[in-house]
Amino acid sequence: MTRKRINILTPPLEDQNVRAFLAPLLANRGLLSDAGFDLRLYRQIDAELTDCDILVLNSSYWRGPWAQHRTKAVDLITELVERAPLTLFFDRASTSGTITAAILPLVKRYYKTSLLRDRSLYLRPLYGLRQFTDYYHHNDGVVDREPNWSDPIEEPNMLHKLRLSWSTALANYSLLGPRISALYEHLPFAYFMRPSSNFIPPSLNRSIDVSCRMGLNYKYETVGHQRRRLAEVLQKYRRVDRISKFAYFRELRNSKIVTSPFGYSEVNYKDFETFISGGLLLKPDMSHLETYPDLFQDDVTFVSHDWDLSNLEEKVDRILSDYPRYLEIAANGQDTYRSHTVGRDARERFVNYFLDLLDEAAVDDGETKARSADGLNRA
Repeated sequence: MTRKRINILTPPLEDQNVRAFLAPLLANRGLLSDAGFDLRLYRQIDAELTDCDILVLNSSYWRGPWAQHRTKAVDLITELVERAPLTLFFDRASTSGTITAAILPLVKRYYKTSLLRDRSLYLRPLYGLRQFTDYYHHNDGVVDREPNWSDPIEEPNMLHKLRLSWSTALANYSLLGPRISALYEHLPFAYFMRPSSNFIPPSLNRSIDVSCRMGLNYKYETVGHQRRRLAEVLQKYRRVDRISKFAYFRELRNSKIVTSPFGYSEVNYKDFETFISGGLLLKPDMSHLETYPDLFQDDVTFVSHDWDLSNLEEKVDRILSDYPRYLEIAANGQDTYRSHTVGRDARERFVNYFLDLLDEAAVDDGETKARSADGLNRA
């Protein structure tokens, strides 16, 4: 077997976004090694960084707004692309509507944690950097004090470089999950990076009809608008008292419905906490997005409401009046999430997904396949 080396430029495991990117890779390092791939992490630019078969760049390496680092990042990535055989850029920004247009021409593939289904939206500026903020600006007249627009891709032929990465779903979102994952920095055992295997059955007796706990204070009016409207519509369910994280998880375990509106991202940690806790996830319509894993299947794994919230109260009333029927959706959501996070099958599913990404990137221009002949017997 010819072994392949994958070097990853990434910041340390200091925040959940970085952990969510690295968790499935580090948790499955053994399976990747069995398939002929060796991972090495680099926290800073090193002479050996480009001594590899595949160079992976985590956008989080450039901390802070891209505007503060754009020139430096472009110069560095240009140099790395010239030295590495294959360079793949993973944009870990929470905003599905943004592409760093200056980076796109430089790299072979540009991966997003979620992608807009309508790729043409990347060709025009979006108010507030997101499709939903653009919607609220144009439909509800919401204006940000400091307006931001996404940078459009000027050359439509660059769209073919966009690919879907894994979302933040594959980290540990249990009560102590972030602390457990942080231990990997000191004790690099794969176990510490694996998602939680402790799930609460949806059929558990639940005394809280709707968990509607959420923050409302956002820098951008277009981001917070949906949450403020939701709080008004579901005012009788809203809980505003501050509680401990332990009490918060206890509330999730005791709730029939858990609302999870958009924030800086459409995909929230609360989505995964809800799947773990067994509640029924109620979110704004997610049909505009592609995500992996595909956890947001309307009326299959969660229940959606319209962005204008016109049917929100009706959806809540319908669920509560026929809750036993909706338990099946809560169970499907939990089972789907668990199938991607727990057990050997879940681990192999991710590794095969990752290797497929590498294969596709490598063979596009007639290059040698990245996957070893043996693969994972997934084969």
